Amino acid sequence: MATKLKQSLGAFGIIAGLSALLVVLGILQFRWSNQIRSAELERKQAALQAGMNGFREDLRRELAGICTSFTYRPPDQAPAMEDLYTQDCGDWARSSDHRELVANYYLWEKAKGVSYSFLQFNPQEDTFQATACPARLGVLCDTSNLVTTLTSRGGDFGPMGLRWQVQGASLAMVRPIPRPGWRHRRNRRDRPLDSSPAGFMMIELNREVFLKRFLPELAQRYFAGPNGLLYDVAIVDAANPPQFIYASEAHPSPDLVSSPDETEPLFSSRRSRGLEPRQGDSRPPGSTARRERIPPARFPLPGAGPEPPARGRGFLAAPILADASAAGWRLVVRHPGGSLAEAVAIIWRRDLLLGFGVLLLLAASMALVLVWTQRVRRLAKMQMDFVTGVSHELRTPVSVISSAAENLADGVVESKPQVKQYGTLIRNETQRLAAMIEQVLLFAATRNDKRHYQPHPVAVAETIDSAVADLAHLTTANGFTVEKQVAPDLPPVMADPKALGRCLQNLMTNALKYGVGGRWMGIRAHPGSGPEAGEVLITVQDRGQGIEPGEIPHIFEPFYRGNAARASQKHGTGLGLSLAKEAAEAMGGRLTVTSHPGEGSAFTLHFPAAK
Repeated sequence: MATKLKQSLGAFGIIAGLSALLVVLGILQFRWSNQIRSAELERKQAALQAGMNGFREDLRRELAGICTSFTYRPPDQAPAMEDLYTQDCGDWARSSDHRELVANYYLWEKAKGVSYSFLQFNPQEDTFQATACPARLGVLCDTSNLVTTLTSRGGDFGPMGLRWQVQGASLAMVRPIPRPGWRHRRNRRDRPLDSSPAGFMMIELNREVFLKRFLPELAQRYFAGPNGLLYDVAIVDAANPPQFIYASEAHPSPDLVSSPDETEPLFSSRRSRGLEPRQGDSRPPGSTARRERIPPARFPLPGAGPEPPARGRGFLAAPILADASAAGWRLVVRHPGGSLAEAVAIIWRRDLLLGFGVLLLLAASMALVLVWTQRVRRLAKMQMDFVTGVSHELRTPVSVISSAAENLADGVVESKPQVKQYGTLIRNETQRLAAMIEQVLLFAATRNDKRHYQPHPVAVAETIDSAVADLAHLTTANGFTVEKQVAPDLPPVMADPKALGRCLQNLMTNALKYGVGGRWMGIRAHPGSGPEAGEVLITVQDRGQGIEPGEIPHIFEPFYRGNAARASQKHGTGLGLSLAKEAAEAMGGRLTVTSHPGEGSAFTLHFPAAK
């Protein structure tokens, strides 16, 4: 008893320890995965912000590369203003890496005392020619508006007024050209009477290349993954509602504007002197060292030639300013899954479920191992009980046969009646011994799937009479009364005759063993009705001690013996009911039981009636 208690406590301790370990592992996995999720979200947000900064800076750098290709010259160095820029436009159009980004070059020129005239550069003739201002340039065709917009004091302007300005509506860049003597505007005595711009230099961008080649490559450069863009990317204006200037998707979602993961203005409306200083750069704005840090173009286009020869460029050429429409341009980015945080959360939940699934699988495996171990231990105990019972059952008939044979051999028994009695005893014990050996061999055959039955119509009444006759000596020896009730005109059943007989004998032997209290055994056979219609039911009933309800699910298991059987020390193999059930099912039938403790048990064979 103490050993069993120790084994139970040990098993319980192992289960409790392993369960606690799994709980701890689950908690640690949740905490670690949550920390990993936070770190991953921060990493992705930092990478996204870096990509947006790179997108913005590359866009501004490419536009700066276009504008800084044109040398600033005061208009008093040549007889005609267009002559100042003809060489720049021609050289740039023939050799620049950006040339496909530019559609046209325009010049507003104001001769002395007359209105402005509009000129367009002709690359074939390498000269500016007078033409009408295209309607697509919008406000750029209105010189009075240009004078007001691009100069700070209604025609009077300082050095900051010479900056390039991005025009969002017409997708062009424009810069005023001052009159001679503009540098002396602070000295009123030397200030020219007319300080309005002498003209305007304009660069019209190629809308097709800019929107369908240049911006998509920038998006691919900073937001691409192995299978395409990782984010939905768009540029929107400041309208209400915002309008899409560019979108990576053909039909962008409104959520891309209303709830983006990140947003970044592309052009600063703040006026600044020269190029924006880099953090930690102590070089003064406008210095030669600062001008030299403008990087080369990063947007190669088909057919691009080599860089043109370096020329002196004024620090006032950087396109930092933007008009009202371009100043409102924003770069918006959103994860296709809804948001970056939600996308990371989905991956986190998936990984967490996968991890918990592994833990659950481990817990299930542990439970199966423990259950299997308990079953193996129980099976080992049942096998030991089987060996003990079989050994005792074999020893009893062998001892009886040996004792009777010795008496006959030694001449102790001489009279004919006594010799007959001894012969009958030896025959009965031999039959008992043969029956036990047959049971063991039959069980071994069923384990190896070697039993193949061939059911055919069998008369039930004859099978019952044969089984009762075979066990008549046991019923008589135990003082049992056998009552048979076979319905008239009972149809035959589909079964194997020998196997059906063994099933009946096993059930009858079980009734003789455990129905001693009532000394009665009933055998009934009748056709089924209701759900059992089409079947023939053969019932073997006793009035013995019955079976506990908790033991009924286990009585058909091999080697199983109930508590009452072990307590009464009734020996047996524990195979009779198991063999009967397996044989019945192998022939297409089944075996059921009803029992009440103290009232007896009834085992019923169900076989299909032969047609």
